[in-house]
This record gives sequence, C-alpha cells and structure tokens, in this order.
Amino acid sequence: MDVLPLPAGERPLGGRSDPEFAFASRGRVLRAYGVDERLDVALDDRSFADGRWEEALDRAFRRRKAQGVENPILVGTVPFDGRQHARLFIPKHCDHEDAGRIAADPDPVALTAIEETVGRGAFEAAVAQAIGLFRDTALKKVVLSRPLDVEARESFAPGRLLRALLRQNPGAYVFAAPVAYGQTLVGASPELLIRKTGRTVVSNPLAGSAPRSPSAEVERQRSAALLASTKDRTEHRYVVDAVRAALAPHCNPLSVPDAPSVIRTPTMLHLSTELTGELADPAVSSLRLAHALHPTPAICGTPTDLARDAIDRLEGYARNWYGGMVGWMDSRGNGEWALSIRCGLVQGRRLRLYAGAGIVADSDPAAEWEETAAKLTTMLNLFGVGSALPSNADVPVELAS
Repeated sequence: MDVLPLPAGERPLGGRSDPEFAFASRGRVLRAYGVDERLDVALDDRSFADGRWEEALDRAFRRRKAQGVENPILVGTVPFDGRQHARLFIPKHCDHEDAGRIAADPDPVALTAIEETVGRGAFEAAVAQAIGLFRDTALKKVVLSRPLDVEARESFAPGRLLRALLRQNPGAYVFAAPVAYGQTLVGASPELLIRKTGRTVVSNPLAGSAPRSPSAEVERQRSAALLASTKDRTEHRYVVDAVRAALAPHCNPLSVPDAPSVIRTPTMLHLSTELTGELADPAVSSLRLAHALHPTPAICGTPTDLARDAIDRLEGYARNWYGGMVGWMDSRGNGEWALSIRCGLVQGRRLRLYAGAGIVADSDPAAEWEETAAKLTTMLNLFGVGSALPSNADVPVELAS
C-alpha cells in the first residue's frame, strides 16, 4: 500500500524539542511545531451545514499560503461529543520522520497508584442495564467504556510516552495532541476512521475483539472463534453498515468486502473490514467525511441518538476526548483521522486511561469487563504492569514506592 504523501512546503525542524502535535501512520510520523492559528469550534451538523466553518478554514489556509507555505495543514483532535469544541490548529512548521528513528523503549516510570474510577460492579451493572434496553427500546448496540487513573511519582512526559508507544505499537496510529487545560491526549489507535488521498478514500472500522495469546495454537483458535461468533459478527455488521451508509452518498464506486477478516495488534485481535471508494466530488474534504462518519457504532452504538443517550446515563463519567478523533488535513482536503481509542489523558503526574466494549443483546457483563481490561494493557504495558492489574479491582491499587 502506498504511503499517503504528507504536505509539502513546511520547513523541517531539527527535532530538538517535542512537537505540539504528532501523528504516526504506516511508518511515518507527522510532527507539528508551534501554533499559527487556532480554529477551535464545535464540529456539529450546523458547522458544516451553512459552510461557515469550511470558509473560515479556507481563509486560514490562504493566509498561510500567503506566508509562503505551499500546502498548509490543520491538525488536532475532535471530542466524542461534536457539540463540544474541537482543538484544531494550523502549525507554524511541520516535518515528518521515520517512526523507527524516533521510537524508543519505555523509560522506567515509578507508578504510585492505579485506581478503577468505575469499578467492576458498576460497569457490569451498566452492561446489564444496556442489555435491558435492547429488549425495551429500539437500541441495538451501545459502546460502554470506563476510565482507569494512574499516578506516578514524577510528571509524565508526553513525548517519551509517544516514542515508547511507537516502539510497542508500530502498526498503530500513534498520536500526542494538546487538548484543553494543559492536558495532552496520547495513544496508539488501531482504527482508521477515514483517509483521503485525492479521489480515493479508505475507512477501516473494527468491532468484535478478543485478547492475544502467546500460544500460536490458542491464538488460531481465538481467531476462528471470533470469525464464527454471532455476537461479534453482529456487533461488527452494525459498524460496517453505518460506515457504508455514510460514505455511499459521496463515493462511486464504494467497495465493501462481504465478510470481515481478523487483524492483530500487540494486545488484541479485532474483526476488521476495509472499505475503499472513489469520491464523486474530489473537493469533499477528509474532515467533512470524518464528520459524516463520527461517531460510528464502533465507539458509540446504533441508533446513534439512542446509544449516545444510553452512554450519558450509564457510563458515570464524561468521555470528553476519548472516543473522538485525531488527525490532520491539508489545504487540498487530503488527510487521515483515527479514532481516539487505546489512549490516555496526561496532566502532570496523572494519566487517565480509557477502554470500551461494544454491547449487544448477546453480551455477557463479565466478559465485557475482561475485554476492557485487555484493551487497557496497550497503555499499561508502557509501565510493565498490564498483566499485573487485578481484573476485579474495585479499590485503588497502591504500587510499591
């Protein structure tokens, strides 16, 4: 597969300091330095319907071009709830680097505590309530998530976390992005929401999961079971159908495989379907397409409005940036946006991690808890405690000092 060209015309920096924003895709890292102009708006339907948002972005791109930049870019994050303001900006400079050159082994970090903010009992009760909604309402799927709070003896360095995530997750969309209140969102997402290169668009939804195994035979069995699972195939079909419905009005043709395949991350197996299409109108931007897709049933549920209402009632915390999207777009509309999953929110000595699971009528509350625990290991592996975390923790875990 060809690597998506990153925008030309920005002056490379020497990499002496960490960038404000970084996004890794297929072996290369886009790094953005400084802020030339912010465009923090709520990217809801109204923002796109009247054209004012895209007109404002076009004006900002033209100003950047007048400064001598051939193809400026927009980078940043969009929250789960599109009614909340995104954190998007045009950087002063950007460059790109081979991911292998900046990836690094994790530095030793002395953790002092791990706390289940939403305990196992509360999470499983929420799953049971969701299953009841499937019987009593038109809700078909809802994604329920939970946070995990980690505290360290010293402040976390987002740049070091990024480099360690690149080493441990070379095939992921690894990112570090500034958000509100001095916080940084870091993660290694396996899921591509949308990629646009000229007329070609690609989306790769994932839904239906199982943990990896060190045994090749056990992993083969788990992959076969995942492909044969009615529960997981149903969960996956909801996502693929929603992505198809969102992209079909823009694409001619749109190619959708008849059945999913299994992809592997360092910690999980996922059912995966890659949809590819050719845009009828090449002027449609990657961010407009991402907005049309977001939130997919992979991170919200279906129908969307009912799933969002269930999330608000059942999760017990505010997602904010988790379950949103992160990425970049150039002035020609090309770009990549990944789901903000397998991620954490960094501020000083505190790191809040997140994981979710797709709930359908056949879900088992205990199994869904275990799935979120397995997904949390993507980030916990940075500290060597992923497999040591008690799966039934309802109280803070104090770590040795």
